[in-house]
Amino acid sequence: MSRAGFVSILGRPNTGKSTLLNGLLGQKLAIVSSRPQTTRTSIQGVLTLPGAQLIFIDTPGIHKSDSLLNKRMMDTIRAHTETDVGLFVVDPLAPFTELDAQAVDLVKKISAPVLAVINKVDRLERKDKVLELIDRYRELHDFAE
Repeated sequence: MSRAGFVSILGRPNTGKSTLLNGLLGQKLAIVSSRPQTTRTSIQGVLTLPGAQLIFIDTPGIHKSDSLLNKRMMDTIRAHTETDVGLFVVDPLAPFTELDAQAVDLVKKISAPVLAVINKVDRLERKDKVLELIDRYRELHDFAE
């Protein structure tokens, strides 16, 4: 029996969503840049495993939409809240702001399980900061993992 499912990769700008997609697929599909909002539309990549296919969807970064372009990018993100699994990517190097809490508010609209993925941990000087970050996000939403 084969199974297939959609996995939406969500998060704030520059958290490493595209890098994660490329790593999961084992090839460069999405452009990776330090410039925010490089991904402006959703990018889909398919991972074929024995007995399963996972369709990963890399989305633009969740941000404040003050221009028409930004509003369109946010519409793209909202369209991918209908998914089988969500991956909410967090950058522990960036200071937590109200925009992070607003990003979690969007994630709360996903009815499927959502995993909080803390990226860039290898670049942290103090690894104990990860536990504080986990607690902060756990207070905002009941992530599946």
